[in-house]
Amino acid sequence: MSRLLKSRYAPLVWLAVAWMTGALTAEVPEMALLIGLGALGWGLWRTLIRRNKGGEAHLYAGFIVGAEVYFRMAFVGLPWEFGKISVFLLLGLGWLVRPFGKPIPLIFVIYLLLLLPGVFVPEWSSIEAFKKEFMFTFFGEVVLVVAMLYFYKRKMEEEELLRLLRWMVLGVVMTSGMLFMKVPDYATIHYGGGSNFAASGGFGPNQVSAILGLGIVLTGYSLLVGKKLFVWRALDLALLTLFALQGLFTLSRGGLMAAALALALAVAAVYLNNPSQALRLLSIKPWKILLLVILMAFAFNLANEVSRGAVERRYFNVDQYGRQIKEDYTTKRGDIVKDDWHTFLTHFITGAGIGGGRAYRAQNTGISAAHVELSRLPAEHGILGLLALLILLFYPVWTFFKVKNTMTRFTLTLFTAYAVLTMTHNAIRLAMPSFLYGAGFVWIILSQKMRRNADEA
Repeated sequence: MSRLLKSRYAPLVWLAVAWMTGALTAEVPEMALLIGLGALGWGLWRTLIRRNKGGEAHLYAGFIVGAEVYFRMAFVGLPWEFGKISVFLLLGLGWLVRPFGKPIPLIFVIYLLLLLPGVFVPEWSSIEAFKKEFMFTFFGEVVLVVAMLYFYKRKMEEEELLRLLRWMVLGVVMTSGMLFMKVPDYATIHYGGGSNFAASGGFGPNQVSAILGLGIVLTGYSLLVGKKLFVWRALDLALLTLFALQGLFTLSRGGLMAAALALALAVAAVYLNNPSQALRLLSIKPWKILLLVILMAFAFNLANEVSRGAVERRYFNVDQYGRQIKEDYTTKRGDIVKDDWHTFLTHFITGAGIGGGRAYRAQNTGISAAHVELSRLPAEHGILGLLALLILLFYPVWTFFKVKNTMTRFTLTLFTAYAVLTMTHNAIRLAMPSFLYGAGFVWIILSQKMRRNADEA
């Protein structure tokens, strides 16, 4: 067994273990508790004793990010914000034990300082109320800044980045395995006109869809740049198709649409900027893009057939006769943005403070919690939040044109795009968008072959 774990087939072993673990956890939820605490504890220990020389901090944090919904679905007593806490501790420790000299992204230190006054605007009724709102609403922003401190211009060889993606996908696979056991027969589910909890294993479809979308982004990335996550490309493509199928059945559109848009945006960005390098350096060839489209179309048609047309009706917002069902395609996200804009205009200088937008949203839409981080920032942090929002949106664009490494540009665009798009429908409920946004700023060291192709291009 030890020889197998050291061979090129080791990723296959870990993939099988992750899938079986997720499936078994559906019957023995306590396994999630052991895995979660074990991953965090062992990751912190390895990061400390090895001074993060092997990137232990981001590997264990990446695994927990991929498995965050798995931990929540198990309901075994882990803190609800276990994912954010784990990423904060692991990346924070990894950053502290690093050799000093790596540049610090001061713009994101400013970003956090701009948002900090919003914590003190509300009059808190108790310490418990403050802690709850801070962890739910604001802590994701803190994690995003810590991820930026850790990943910003961190040099990674291609294989090291691939290893990080593999660890993240293993977490998603555990979620997928658990879903497989919790939802044994999609054909027997009653599909209505909204997101489906039954197809999401009884958990929030929006979060399940977002994590499965992450799996699509990472497996799609490996295909487009000509790398293999799990030894055989066919297996990577099978995982991509599985994630797409399970995501489609949830009828929560955000995760899958964000994944498709992020992949399309990343490909378009590098093609329009330097077509020859996109083809030669990244190996992003038309047949790969076509293959992705075919796989997604296959998953869509299969899911639509099994769900008796529910997937098509949901995504095209029509009934069985082709008539429009809802005026608002965004499932009240548009109304939430309008309400947040009203809150911003009412509290232009200081904002309503963290959690301060709840009352107005609840009054107008019946939804109190923030779902759109991009509108929450100015609503609850005022003009300072608007400035922070501009940093969040435009700093990746500025960095894209500043760097010359096409591989780095592609990674930056894909990761930050999916992170920001997730924030438009899922706010920062998960640690994933914060972690992925920071990971987009790694500096990828090209192999000799890729450098030669770059010179030729």
